[in-house]
Amino acid sequence: MKIVSVLAQLEEFGIVVLTGEACSLMYRVLCDLTDQGKRVVEKCLSVEIRSEPWNSGSNDHPHVASIMLTSDMVVPLAVFALLESGCREVWVTEHAAIGIEPEDTQEEVEGMQRVYKPQRRIAYHGPFQDRNQHQMSGRVLLWRSPLCGLARSFIGISAFRQFFCAT
Repeated sequence: MKIVSVLAQLEEFGIVVLTGEACSLMYRVLCDLTDQGKRVVEKCLSVEIRSEPWNSGSNDHPHVASIMLTSDMVVPLAVFALLESGCREVWVTEHAAIGIEPEDTQEEVEGMQRVYKPQRRIAYHGPFQDRNQHQMSGRVLLWRSPLCGLARSFIGISAFRQFFCAT
């Protein structure tokens, strides 16, 4: 099992913490991203990152981009980092994400579940992994969020379909 509860623990997944001094509000932390980290952040946020890296990184793991992140983003980023690194399931607690690895035994999982009461369990299902497929049209939704219903109510269903659904 892997537990991620602070930004620094995301370095294993290619999100390298550099400094908190880059943000004049002292709220965000400047991070460099390797290819792996860039894919994780892009998948989590459903964006394409085009920024330059702050540092070059190593020959084995060059930095390819940079981004400012808040500590509130640790759990969402960790969910995608853990799933993308092969965890079969991720538990979300109030302040951490816990990745269940394929080699974890059922006894270990049950023991951890007694200690860390997961608020939510997340796993990839189906062929589209982090995307949903509309059952009637067969279209794959481009964006998914708990705010989907809220967004639909603000912008109207036709505008929602136009902006968030593949054709």
